[in-house]
Amino acid sequence: MWSARAERVGAGLVCRWLLLAAWPLHLAFGALVAATAALAAVTEQTGIADAVAALAVQYVLGLCCSFGLHELGHLFVLSRAEGVTAITLERTLWRLSVSAHGRISGRAALLAALAGPGTCVAVGAALLLLAPQSHLHLWYLAHAVFLVPVFGDGRAVLSVILSRRRRIQTQAE
Repeated sequence: MWSARAERVGAGLVCRWLLLAAWPLHLAFGALVAATAALAAVTEQTGIADAVAALAVQYVLGLCCSFGLHELGHLFVLSRAEGVTAITLERTLWRLSVSAHGRISGRAALLAALAGPGTCVAVGAALLLLAPQSHLHLWYLAHAVFLVPVFGDGRAVLSVILSRRRRIQTQAE
C-alpha cells in the first residue's frame, strides 16, 4: 500500500502517483511485452510484433490513461472544493483512490464523485467520434460503470442523494 497526504497537490506528486501507483502491473506487462517481442524477433514473425504494439497502445493509452484521467477528474474538483484541507492519494493492491480531508459539502462531494467517471465518459465519446477504429473509446466509456453503487463513486453519489432526500423530508415535517 502506498499513500501520500498533501495540503496542495502539485503536478509532480500527481505524476509520481500515477506512474508508481500500478508498478506491479506495469512490470508484469513490460516483461510480457519484452518476451513476446523477443519471440517475434527470433521467429521473424512481424504479425506478432504488430499485435504486441497494438496491445501496448491499448494498455498505455486505454487502460493506464483512462484510470489516470479518472483520478485527475476527482482531484481537480476536490482541489477546488471549499473546506477541503488536504487530499490523500492512495494505492492498494486493487485500486487507486483519492480521499478528501476536511469538511466537504454535499454538492462538492457529488461533483467530485461524478467528475472521475464523467471526465472519462466525455473523452470516450470524443474518441468514439474522432477515432472509432482505435477502440480506445471503450476503455473510457467503461468508466460509467463506476457510478454503480457497488463502487466508491456510485456509493458517494447515492449517499449524497439519500442525505439530501432525508434533509428535505425532515424540513417538510
